[in-house]
Amino acid sequence: MESFNSDYTQAVGFNLENETYGIDILNVSEIIKPINITFIPNTLDFVLGVINLRGKIIPIVDLNKKFFDKFKDITQDSRIIVVSVEDNTVGFLVDRIKKIYHINNQNIENSPETVNENVQKYIKGVGKLDEALIILLDVNTILKEGGYKS
Repeated sequence: MESFNSDYTQAVGFNLENETYGIDILNVSEIIKPINITFIPNTLDFVLGVINLRGKIIPIVDLNKKFFDKFKDITQDSRIIVVSVEDNTVGFLVDRIKKIYHINNQNIENSPETVNENVQKYIKGVGKLDEALIILLDVNTILKEGGYKS
């Protein structure tokens, strides 16, 4: 999904395992500090549990566990990115929020073959910025595989 100006994509940038990732800002409802996460038994191992966000129950996915198969401690910098696609809302636990990136669509390329195969299928593209690269995630694919999307 493209952002308002079709020449550019705006993405919320965040860190996982010292790499910068991004999610299209149009899919982001809000960013919150981690709040009481209630464990739910018999869920996928990367689902930490659920939170009650203003009366709405939202599953929380640990992207470190999903992509790299390891849990990281929740720190002062950890955040939950609440994303919505169609009628599905999920929170992604990330290490830290960086900033909003404005990426010229001409500077977005397919991800290289060398990317970790656990992550590869969730990548929409790689944005080239003056200061770095940002790995753009495909929220639809993440939600579909997690069973959150019909």
